[in-house]
Amino acid sequence: MTSMTETFRQALQTALASRKTVSIRSTLIEMLERDPSTAEISAANKAARKIAEDGDAVLISLLPDQAGADAYVSTARGARRRASNYLTLDEKIIKDLPCRVELATEKWDALIDEGMRLSRQKTESDSMLSALLPGWKAEPRAEERARLLAKASGAS
Repeated sequence: MTSMTETFRQALQTALASRKTVSIRSTLIEMLERDPSTAEISAANKAARKIAEDGDAVLISLLPDQAGADAYVSTARGARRRASNYLTLDEKIIKDLPCRVELATEKWDALIDEGMRLSRQKTESDSMLSALLPGWKAEPRAEERARLLAKASGAS
């Protein structure tokens, strides 16, 4: 018998085969044909993290309007302004919103870094954004990993 997490992982991978971006919660609702319990949501999020850890997709936190037409929108009050977790293969979303990436393997670093460079350029070229985000700098993921690795090995 397969575990709940493994069942949800298969459902998420099936959904990703037909769409570039999938809502974890809406995939769960479609599969169960009802609102999921807290334990089921937890298992689905665990499955999504595993998919992202394997490098098969990027786990990203998006607002419903950032995720596109298939986005899950809760009926709860204020849900349109609340971010949810999605798995995505959509390079445009990843590049446009690199700071929303929750989990991605090194396989995705170049794309995320390109998005960070583009975000930095937009910030620097827009006087209003520059004023709102003084000193904002995104550290490329490869450099961040190297720094953290050096720090960890120096601390050992």
